[in-house]
Amino acid sequence: MISELRISHLGVIAEAAVELSPGLTVVTGETGAGKTMFVSALTLLMGRKVGSGVVRRGAEKAEVEGIFSEVSEAVRARIEEAGGSVDDEAIVTRTVAVKGRARATAGGRTVPISVLSEVSEELIALHGQSEQLGLRSPAQQRQLLDAAGGAELARVAADYSGAYEHWRETVERVARIKDSTAARRERILWLRGCLETIDNVRPVPGEDEALQALAAKLGAAAEITRAVGLAHDLIVGSEMDDAPAAVDGVHQAISMLSDVESSDTELTRIRETLNDAVLRLSDSAAELSSYLSGFDELGETSLEETEARRAELGTLAPYGQNVAEVLDFETRAAQELAELEAEDRDLDQLDAELVAAEEAMRTQATALTEIRTRTAERFSAAVSAELAALSMPKAQVRFELTDREPAPHGCDDVRLLFAPHDSSTGDDIGKIASGGELSRVMLAIEVVRAAGDRIPTYVFDEVDSGVGGRAAVEIGRRLAKLAEHAQVIVVTHLPQVAAWADTHVTIVKDDDAETVSSGVRELSEDERVVELSRMLAGMEESASAKAHAAELLDSARQVKAGAETLA
Repeated sequence: MISELRISHLGVIAEAAVELSPGLTVVTGETGAGKTMFVSALTLLMGRKVGSGVVRRGAEKAEVEGIFSEVSEAVRARIEEAGGSVDDEAIVTRTVAVKGRARATAGGRTVPISVLSEVSEELIALHGQSEQLGLRSPAQQRQLLDAAGGAELARVAADYSGAYEHWRETVERVARIKDSTAARRERILWLRGCLETIDNVRPVPGEDEALQALAAKLGAAAEITRAVGLAHDLIVGSEMDDAPAAVDGVHQAISMLSDVESSDTELTRIRETLNDAVLRLSDSAAELSSYLSGFDELGETSLEETEARRAELGTLAPYGQNVAEVLDFETRAAQELAELEAEDRDLDQLDAELVAAEEAMRTQATALTEIRTRTAERFSAAVSAELAALSMPKAQVRFELTDREPAPHGCDDVRLLFAPHDSSTGDDIGKIASGGELSRVMLAIEVVRAAGDRIPTYVFDEVDSGVGGRAAVEIGRRLAKLAEHAQVIVVTHLPQVAAWADTHVTIVKDDDAETVSSGVRELSEDERVVELSRMLAGMEESASAKAHAAELLDSARQVKAGAETLA
């Protein structure tokens, strides 16, 4: 639940901090005082999109901080995965700047705003005018029914979704194969020709690079052998030539230094270096000799043969720029050919697969329809019972399921029907429900859902819009009932609703000559009487209004304390 909310430069609210308690909290205030900004602050913490227009005039940025206590393991895990930390509380902030990007933090760490959206699903259920309008959408109505079905319906829906995807993919695959039989067989012939050409040449991995190096070597064989031979003879001498060898000269230098090195130790170091040089020269001469022997090992290999093989490999250029690419093409072509040949042989089998896939999908669709039907009956009855408690004793809601062509969500079209009284057969709720009726239906739905949901905080913005009198009293009663299972925050303009609050927060507007500023504070019991008087009659000091306000508060207390009926 939300234990504390801090707001800075958001709309008309300059600075505000309010501690929130369990149970029912109502938020009231004069028109234009900033009640909407209170909900906007929670909207920001939920990661929803907003514009820079929410920033208070003259400020550079607006900031909202929420402190949540008793968070679930799922919330804790998501925040820690994003790099934040959660102890007994989770701290979430959102900053919106006039210039620049919005920022969000969770658990003391900057996180993507999407993280707030994800964790808010476990923390807050927000219901305002937009959510009520969403109740008119067939897609939202279907999602409402599916959510009411809980984990069992979700499992059946997931099974259907998998069967539907398999059926759809099978339909597309069979259609693709049948529509392109000629093209497929032409492709088969082409692939076979490609593989035959490659197999006739039969390249070896790395062969092209090795042949390129060999061709360069053979092309310069005369120059290479002459240069290498001369280098070898210069180092160690030649039987055919009496020219001095480099090794012999170094040996003579070593001998001369050995005669005098006892007179200067520095000469010993130089002599040792020359010894190392002799060894290195001998090794190099051996390597040159081995290199020359390598030409003999080539045997009958000629430059012409090498270039001919390179030319043969060059005929495979359509399949790749080098041997590695050609071999990769060969692998992929062989795989594709096998698949195409299998498809060509198994057209009859594919038809059987299509029938089986459709039967499996239809079976799962039937199971989904059945559980939706059971859920619709149970959920509709519970919501209709709640409507009776909200001064709509004859009102009924029910879901109508009709067959449709297979779709990702099932083979059902779902409509939420509403009948305001028993003389009506009912119609789409979006067509016939008034704003006040829609508000009460939404509240009734949430009261029913709260019994099974684990959402810790419900926020209602103007849920009592369009109602008054006895209906308003009953809305307050049902909100108080909902608050037995969760923290409930309600922005209201009706004193009949506000009277049921466990905590009453007001938005106080301060007009000066230049700006409008609002603050947020919790009211004492005496202050609640004054605020309810203002809401009742617009006159805080009216004795009759105060008496009526006190009566509302006392009646609500009696009911919450266990009285059977509201006086």
